[in-house]
Amino acid sequence: MSRKLDEKTEYETPKDKIGHYDVLIDNDITRITFHRIESGENSGWHRHEHNYVGYHFQSSEVKIDRTDGKEGTMFSQAGVATFYDVGDGFEHNVTVKSGSALMALEIEYKKP
Repeated sequence: MSRKLDEKTEYETPKDKIGHYDVLIDNDITRITFHRIESGENSGWHRHEHNYVGYHFQSSEVKIDRTDGKEGTMFSQAGVATFYDVGDGFEHNVTVKSGSALMALEIEYKKP
């Protein structure tokens, strides 16, 4: 996960509704994180500054809220990798809406 926005998360999201993530690798070139966010939990507000690939281990539906006011729904499919071009970056929070947890690996590319 890119840069966490802890103050915004603390203000808007109860601590018991935040999912779990582990940073597996974080160096000058790549950051790899594993996420497990249960049904009804949030990712916490964070900013994506680097393009990345997300690989989902099981299918789930999530609501996405962005700081620019946009919101939407995303359906992840188990076993599918998706490339995300973040442009100039964006901030968002993800809430799992389906009965199954979001389980995903994110691979961020810090250098072009």
